[in-house]
Amino acid sequence: MSQHIVLSADATTGDRGERLLARGEQVALRVWEHEPAGESSPEHANDYEYVAYVTDGLMRVRVGEADPVEVGVGDSYVVPAGTPYTFEIVERASVVEAVAPPPALN
Repeated sequence: MSQHIVLSADATTGDRGERLLARGEQVALRVWEHEPAGESSPEHANDYEYVAYVTDGLMRVRVGEADPVEVGVGDSYVVPAGTPYTFEIVERASVVEAVAPPPALN
């Protein structure tokens, strides 16, 4: 069953430190808050698609074979399911993501 309303105080924390927000059958919302500069992720792919919106800070993101791009406040990007990508946090950043389909709950 989906939670239709998730108050900030009720948001849980995921395995990697992200805050898990509202989720439905087809999409889930999560937020990464105050991720530290210098954090990075090796190239990998997920079995879900997600769109991301940067609310704070600066990141360098590479999706697929494209060149890396710096994305900052107000910028957004999409990572299709199965597409390799990497990121590096250039300045402490916060990012809101919508994930489809939602990952399984633990």
